[in-house]
Amino acid sequence: MKGSWKIHKFGGSSLADADCFRRVGRLLFDYSDDRIGVVVSAMGGMTDALLRLALLAEQDDDAFIDELQAIGKRYTRTARKLLSGDSLVKVLDSWGQEAEDITDVLRAIALVKSAPPRSRAVVAGYGELGSARLHAAYLGQQSAERGGTWIDARDVLIVSHTEMGPTVLWDASAARYDEVVDKDVTGIAVITG
Repeated sequence: MKGSWKIHKFGGSSLADADCFRRVGRLLFDYSDDRIGVVVSAMGGMTDALLRLALLAEQDDDAFIDELQAIGKRYTRTARKLLSGDSLVKVLDSWGQEAEDITDVLRAIALVKSAPPRSRAVVAGYGELGSARLHAAYLGQQSAERGGTWIDARDVLIVSHTEMGPTVLWDASAARYDEVVDKDVTGIAVITG
């Protein structure tokens, strides 16, 4: 088994645009550690924009469709500045599928005119997915040896909802981690926040 992970966290303002993604990439490539985990937030302002979609849908305001398209245009512009070829196609295809999924959630919210916390969290979570996927693709394009791995925390963390709120089931999550993440993986792995 390789050495332990060194973990870094980058918030939305650190990933606000293509230049910020590049700056974070340079910082990460400067580290010589074998295993670097990078927990990323959504691009700057993206979480608020996604939450606004849920609010509009709750008010049965179809403007959420146009605003989702604006979010997609911003994401696409950033991806086009960072990626090319197959990497770009894969990232944009994933975003296209996620935009359809977001639309489905928003239509359900509009139907019942209610956006419970779980629905809002689902919609907002797509910002982290997009950011992580984009950053992993960018790092992989810069260095196939060191970058390109991304881990969806939803595939690893197992949470129980108790009277005290959500609780991570650490033993079950560790077992899931062993299933999802290759024990010999090295380089930089980007993880949803």
